[in-house]
Amino acid sequence: MVPEERLIQWMEALEAYARDWDKVFEGHPHYFTQEYWYLFVGVVTSAWEGRSLTINAACQMMKTGSARTREDRLKKAVQDGYLLKVRSESDRRTTYVMPSEMLESKIRGHLERTYLRTAEAFLPHQKNGQA
Repeated sequence: MVPEERLIQWMEALEAYARDWDKVFEGHPHYFTQEYWYLFVGVVTSAWEGRSLTINAACQMMKTGSARTREDRLKKAVQDGYLLKVRSESDRRTTYVMPSEMLESKIRGHLERTYLRTAEAFLPHQKNGQA
């Protein structure tokens, strides 16, 4: 059984994660939803793994909403400069969704900050620089 002290640390880390996400997109409250989280993290992860996502595949990253709603969310993210639509070199009928440098920078910063915070919830407390 996990001690309550550790679970409290874990809850604090999760809350810090959510608050950091909100701070990253401060001024754009519509990006606070988990649907944009799924979209942004999915697009960035795919790019880092060297995979291209079609518009349809990017829309499928979001868990809820009609096809129209998902496309509108994607369109909003493109208009705000977070996502880019890039035509395929080999098939000009295919359009891929890529993260902008701005989005990659925001996601990387968010993940690095929250990774370190979350790691603290799992690592034993250090005393005098020793584990």
